[in-house]
Amino acid sequence: MKYFLALLLCAGAVNAQELLDEVVVSDTRIPKTRKNSGKAVVKITAKDIAKNQGLNLAQLLNQYAGIYISGAQMHPGQNLSYFIRGGNNRQVLVRIDGVLVSDPSQIESEFDLRLLSLNQIESIEVVKGAASSLYGSGAATAVIDITTKKSTSQKTSLALAQEWGTQNTHNQKLGSLSNAQRQFVQLQHSMAKIGFSAAMSRVTSDGMSSVVGTESDAVEKENFQLNAQSQYDGPWAWAAFYQRDIVDAEYDATFPTYSDALHSFVSKQQRFGFVPSFTKGVSSVQAHLSWSDAKRFFTSDYPVDYTSNVFTTEITWRYLASETLTFLSGGLLQDIRSSSENANNLTAFQHDNVALFVGAHWQHPKGYALQLSGRNSVHSAFGAHQTFTINPYYIFSFSEEGYLKFFSSLATSFIAPSQYKLFDQNYGNINLQPEENRTFELGFEYVSRKSRITLVGFQRKENNVVDFVFNPDFTGQYRNSTSEYRVRGLEVEGDFSIKNLNIQANYTFTEKVKQDPLRLPKHVANLGFDYNTAKAQWGWHLRHVGSREDTNFENGKRVYLAAFTLVDARVSFPNLIGTASTRISVTNLFDVQYTEFYGFTTLGRNLNIGLEYRF
Repeated sequence: MKYFLALLLCAGAVNAQELLDEVVVSDTRIPKTRKNSGKAVVKITAKDIAKNQGLNLAQLLNQYAGIYISGAQMHPGQNLSYFIRGGNNRQVLVRIDGVLVSDPSQIESEFDLRLLSLNQIESIEVVKGAASSLYGSGAATAVIDITTKKSTSQKTSLALAQEWGTQNTHNQKLGSLSNAQRQFVQLQHSMAKIGFSAAMSRVTSDGMSSVVGTESDAVEKENFQLNAQSQYDGPWAWAAFYQRDIVDAEYDATFPTYSDALHSFVSKQQRFGFVPSFTKGVSSVQAHLSWSDAKRFFTSDYPVDYTSNVFTTEITWRYLASETLTFLSGGLLQDIRSSSENANNLTAFQHDNVALFVGAHWQHPKGYALQLSGRNSVHSAFGAHQTFTINPYYIFSFSEEGYLKFFSSLATSFIAPSQYKLFDQNYGNINLQPEENRTFELGFEYVSRKSRITLVGFQRKENNVVDFVFNPDFTGQYRNSTSEYRVRGLEVEGDFSIKNLNIQANYTFTEKVKQDPLRLPKHVANLGFDYNTAKAQWGWHLRHVGSREDTNFENGKRVYLAAFTLVDARVSFPNLIGTASTRISVTNLFDVQYTEFYGFTTLGRNLNIGLEYRF
């Protein structure tokens, strides 16, 4: 590990001009270049996504500092755990095309990243740290801001893609390329200065068991989206979308023993959205109107159906007061409903969210800058809650292509208890208060003509954490803890470019102070190489995950999970014949045996082949 850190600290980034021009939005909700941002934002571009086709969204996110999504290397129907900066699922907020997404029928009310297809995503921004002052409940460890592919040109285009892959576990001979398949089609067309795009992808998987067993558990996933957006000149603009995601997966039993079982679930979500905007001079107003509907059906020894729907209206206003000062304000209104039904009863829950937020971004020509924001949120169950962000930073520009930036922030966030934790008739507690997080971070970023190095340290304090407490009669209830929890960490990133060779590396240290976390490694590192020629693009990626502990569900005891290192390799041939391209990748090249969740299978060495044609 020490040699890896030495390499990282000596390295730096991709083309510096791209870094200087790279626009980020999510950290302040005001578009600006990366140089003028007060945080270390993870920006995953269309180019980054294209070279990693064959991975799923969670596997791609795992390549970046501070992000650890457990379950990404397992059966494709496996639940995911979002250990970003040592947090959990309820501390991560997800936005798709500017709209907050969640599933209130989940115990933690989180959005399920398994639903999304990487083929349909244009770009991703991840803001790590507290951001509730701009985004509301759940934005405690990260905001994952996803933008889907839309029509951007005035001409008609069609893209077709097909992937074939094996799905082996450790120590298996290379299986059939039909075990994992993916098809993707996208049509873009402009008419009457309106851009239309439609995309569909389908994934099938039938090569591995959920737990360590003998039979395979099949998975099918379908994604469909339809977008329309204005392309005419003038102060008014608008965009509209419909998105539908379906996952149908088989899974196995974990209690009383880990064993093959004929269990399955279907998860469906559809989202409608309309985004009008008006810009005139130094002022702009944008509205997001959306409605989402989610359904989950579980077939097992204890069958249960879940449904939820969320209607959201959000309006933001930006005003450029001067060349150095920009103001932001907005409001949010949400109606949230969920229900569950089993053989014995039907329960239904409902609550409202109302919020007002303000922000300001000031930047002096000499490099001093300050971003401030505050929010007042009102929840119909527990009342009002306030959050804030103070983010000062300083930029020293030493050339047109380079700078040195020092930044810090102090921010609060909150996590509203889910409807299940508040209202469930057996375990709920209507007296629950929101969890409160306070995060302090300090860092710097250095960019030169061919290098970038970013270092960030953080500490988060968590209060009013909602725990499940057992009673002496073996019943239980959710309650706010009186203890204060602390999480601290360090994130180091570096990129380096020499002619056609690009090196990316990062290291993450995460520690829950005086706690005994499950499945969370203290040490995670990534190292990637890309080499481009006129006819081919070569790459390989190394990922190291430190040791962790887990629970054996059969006896409730802790088990040790050893550290592991995976190596992936790939080669792609863009424009192989005309506009046709192809790629080949091998994951877990050395067929390493490892465990992410105790008792569950993980992916061994696998081959993936992809073809794409655009016209």
